[in-house]
Amino acid sequence: MRPDQVEEVVRLLTAVRSGAAPSADLPAECRPQSDADAYEIQDAVTRHLGETIGGWKIGIASAVAPAFCAPIYARMIRLAPATYTTAEVRLIGIEGELALRLGRDLPPRDQPYQRDEVIEGASLHPAIEVVDSRFVDPRALLRPVMLADNYANGGLVYGPAVPDWQKRDLTATKMTITANGEPLADSSIGPTRDPAAALVEFANLMRGRGGAKAGWIITTGSWTGLEFTRRGACVAADFGPFGRIEVAFPG
Repeated sequence: MRPDQVEEVVRLLTAVRSGAAPSADLPAECRPQSDADAYEIQDAVTRHLGETIGGWKIGIASAVAPAFCAPIYARMIRLAPATYTTAEVRLIGIEGELALRLGRDLPPRDQPYQRDEVIEGASLHPAIEVVDSRFVDPRALLRPVMLADNYANGGLVYGPAVPDWQKRDLTATKMTITANGEPLADSSIGPTRDPAAALVEFANLMRGRGGAKAGWIITTGSWTGLEFTRRGACVAADFGPFGRIEVAFPG
């Protein structure tokens, strides 16, 4: 993208973060056309806001699309029980996930990272991704636009590390999510996932983006689908033997 196009997208996205009304889409003349365009915008928005990146969300590759990653700002990553104010989150989307915290730096290199070296020292955590967007409805956007907006990330809430996670059958993970005690979502219809495989995809995506840092926490995909709740909700996610975490959105 041309510098002026990136600058215009940055202006629009940061204006919404400052209280401007969200739009349905970006103007056609500055709309990103590829993942590379989107990553350029992600980096520019992060610099403009002066944010520190504390984690990332990863979407694994499929038969029709390559893997992607999007930053999560450190100030929006919180240990459960957590709270987000009205000023911090506009939409309140909820996804139950398993997240991994990197135990070592993974610097840029030509050779792909392998599973054993990526998960060395990593810890596994029950997590809720809080979905938000600088657009009216992120589900209506084409992938490059959604990716430019950090793939609709708002925040991340995580619980204590799961002991001996590498010895557990993660495919048997069950999640149940409630809002104010009422059922909101569960993992019964969601896909089973391999968090470690997602972490490997992330490490290899970041080989060309400056590498990955120890301490970053990486979300590895929703087990429950995306459900929206309202301001005033207290959301609880029960991960069975992996623990229970809560996040509140006071009105």
